[in-house]
Amino acid sequence: MRVKTFEAGSMQDALDIVKKEMGEEAFILSTRTRRRPASLGMGEESIIEVTAAVDEAQAGLPPAASAAPALTYGLRAALEPPAPRRPSREPAPPPAPAMDLQPLRRELLEIKGAVAALKDNDLRNASILKELDQMKALLSRIQRQGMPPAQLQLPPSLLELYGDLVANDVEPIIALRLCEYAQRALTDQDGDGASGAVNPERARLFLRRVIADFIPVAPPIQLDPGKMRVAALVGPTGVGKTTTLAKLAAYAQLHLKQKVALLTLDTYRMAAVDQLQQYAQILQVPLHVALTVEDLRSALRFYQDRALVLIDTPGHSPKDTDTLNQLRGLLDELPEVETHLVLSATTKPRDLTEIATRYEPLRPTRLLFTKLDETSTYGPILSTLARVKKPLSYLGTGQEVPEALELATSRRVADLILPVPMKEAE
Repeated sequence: MRVKTFEAGSMQDALDIVKKEMGEEAFILSTRTRRRPASLGMGEESIIEVTAAVDEAQAGLPPAASAAPALTYGLRAALEPPAPRRPSREPAPPPAPAMDLQPLRRELLEIKGAVAALKDNDLRNASILKELDQMKALLSRIQRQGMPPAQLQLPPSLLELYGDLVANDVEPIIALRLCEYAQRALTDQDGDGASGAVNPERARLFLRRVIADFIPVAPPIQLDPGKMRVAALVGPTGVGKTTTLAKLAAYAQLHLKQKVALLTLDTYRMAAVDQLQQYAQILQVPLHVALTVEDLRSALRFYQDRALVLIDTPGHSPKDTDTLNQLRGLLDELPEVETHLVLSATTKPRDLTEIATRYEPLRPTRLLFTKLDETSTYGPILSTLARVKKPLSYLGTGQEVPEALELATSRRVADLILPVPMKEAE
């Protein structure tokens, strides 16, 4: 008996080699799949290892004749009526030649070996199919978003998170920098980021922390006993300055039990004055309309006993430099004013940056985003904070006064930018 082991790239190639070297009479004793370093050191490759045997004493000899009846392969022979007896003078028919089962056994062993090899590969095949599905999804996203080659250097888990950020309208360059920072930090921790083996859930949680650390937030409007605090809201038309002013006044009046006064510089729209007057009547706080610098000074002297004076300003196009200069002249009379630039979360990212630049002469110290309930993407908030470099104060989430206004926190913004998966949140 001669036994030998062969290696080949596939089962069919291995069987061909066995037949060529050991003949048709060879038996397949075992098969298995193993991995070995690929040529040129480029990763690993899978090979089939087949062990075969042949009886050299019988190799090449024709099968011995046998008068045994044909086998039924484990099945019961069919019942047949007895054959009629032939006349004695007729010669008896020659016995049927014995069936050669050697090829059949060989084929059965080959099939058994192939099945065993497939079973060994089941887990590996399932893993490969999963990776292919993930790669297909990433390639589809790359095709849709037109990622430049720099993004493709990220490991798959961070590349997928990059796609999530861009889909949430975070500027691609900002999304890339965040993912690269996360990759470097993960690599410094345990080397996973360099090898591309970052666990997707761990990568998402880590990137959320990176985003939270990246977002500057401001404390709420500080009210000191015996001292008047002045806060002004500025911004373009339609962003919700008047409603936000009413929310701040209602919270200070009803929840903090502080004395509040309202002051408006918006005489361009009578509807805005009427709306603020209605809020003032509901809250039972005074409202003053200032037309000139002297009106503004007089009003502030009159409200010295108030803990908080909130100033509403006219909305106008950021390109209206004349109105902007007039408003600047009024606010320059308030050296200690806390100015919030009010922006809508529904505005396009590029427009947000331009608006912030044009309102810079008013020296806003904080950003306040409204209308979060009217959009499904929150990336522009992050992109604007990165470019304008001013802290975020409040978030407006609806029309309800004062409930639909919340103090901004870095974790809240991170939740908006990169939400926690539903399974994890539960």
